[in-house]
Amino acid sequence: MVFAVVTGGGTSGHVIPAQAILEALQENGVSPERLKYVGSRRGVETTLMSSTEIGCEFLPISGLQRSLSVRSLARNLALLWRLPYSNLLARRLVKKWQPRVVVSVGGYASQPMSSAARRSGVPLVCVSYDRVAGLATRRQSRYAQVCAVAFSDTSLPNAQHTGAPVRAVLRHLDVRASRESARRALGIDPHALCVTIVGGSLGSGVLNNIVATLASACARLDNVVIYHLCGVRNENEPPAVVPPNVHYVRRGYEFRMAELYAATDVLIARAGASTVAEIATVGVASVLVPWSAAAEHHQELNARWLSENGGALVVSENEIGTSRGIQAVVELLENSTHRGEIAARAYELGAIHRGKSLVEVIENAAR
Repeated sequence: MVFAVVTGGGTSGHVIPAQAILEALQENGVSPERLKYVGSRRGVETTLMSSTEIGCEFLPISGLQRSLSVRSLARNLALLWRLPYSNLLARRLVKKWQPRVVVSVGGYASQPMSSAARRSGVPLVCVSYDRVAGLATRRQSRYAQVCAVAFSDTSLPNAQHTGAPVRAVLRHLDVRASRESARRALGIDPHALCVTIVGGSLGSGVLNNIVATLASACARLDNVVIYHLCGVRNENEPPAVVPPNVHYVRRGYEFRMAELYAATDVLIARAGASTVAEIATVGVASVLVPWSAAAEHHQELNARWLSENGGALVVSENEIGTSRGIQAVVELLENSTHRGEIAARAYELGAIHRGKSLVEVIENAAR
């Protein structure tokens, strides 16, 4: 019998938490053969889950497109068959696997299995790691046995404050002890000041556009590295032009995130839920730039949880590319004491993410 099915996906912001839950369950003694993952054929999970030993199923479900383009309208029309067919396949999987619990990490890909769990009487655990739960999670929470939440100030029913799901390699990371080996693995000078820019798996135009200005501002400092994750859809675009004394590394995506966190002095990032949870879990000094178009301003709220407790700086989209925003980054880069204070406070806030509360809630639901 399958112990747990973890479902959700579409973006790395959903898939990485799903991977973290699967890892945590295995750490707690559940064998990989008793775990399953269900996502979407159209999501990034088909790539991110390709190397796992967990059994995976990918349903034809797709997300609702809000654009009025011909392509988006065609994809929305396809939902008329994709949704009921995905629901049918999900019910068949539940009947075949007979899981003791279904765990939803949200996103459009989580709907079929969550619905099948409800129809089959299988306990459902909704995992919410945003300050404001997403639409899919809010809908599913109405029939979930428990909602495992990253933030205590939630309106979800039957909520238990468990912290967010974070990958095992980050939960067990000692940034200071790993710094030298991490820099060696990434080709970063061990004595350099390293600024890392992360805009998510697809990249951020706002963050990509600040590279040249930031590099010029850093040129007066001695030995600076800018490690830039521009996003897979942007990696073929011309790279930013930087001064010759600033070492610039540009990647579309980086799988070695533990090494990158350990190598980083200052992280510039969006404030997605997974990113904020990872920053707190490992303890790194960060400048967060919330995506202004995020639904219900959830990135702003995520970022404020860290910044209001001294665990990050927050700079708006409109300000990050200005002289004031760039100067905030450079000043933090220059001030090792301030960096250390921010990183230490973030690490304190991340204690709940490094614990076992989330696994315990899932296992209790499966009893």
